[in-house]
Amino acid sequence: MLINIDDDLFIEVKRIVKSRSKTIFEELDKITPLSDIPNNTLQTARDTKTKRVKQSIKETIKSLCDEDITVSKYQIHKRTGIAYVTLNKYYDEILEEVLNESNS
Repeated sequence: MLINIDDDLFIEVKRIVKSRSKTIFEELDKITPLSDIPNNTLQTARDTKTKRVKQSIKETIKSLCDEDITVSKYQIHKRTGIAYVTLNKYYDEILEEVLNESNS
């Protein structure tokens, strides 16, 4: 999860929590700023999520083909819960890719 918080306020929260709950403090202490993590940007997070969504769509299409069920955006949405807006972005491209793989 990505959040934006002032460093000074975060340090103050950690200081307050430290005296009240060791478990919560330890979890807060594990949090590191994005600037301290190399090559970790919001775009990288978006790219990773996009890859996972595309992979999920691809696996679902393959599964539907294996089960001889008509592949449709509705069936993919029903099985994965991926929103139609997202499906509309990637569906045609991934369907063509899966069909080309199965024909090869």
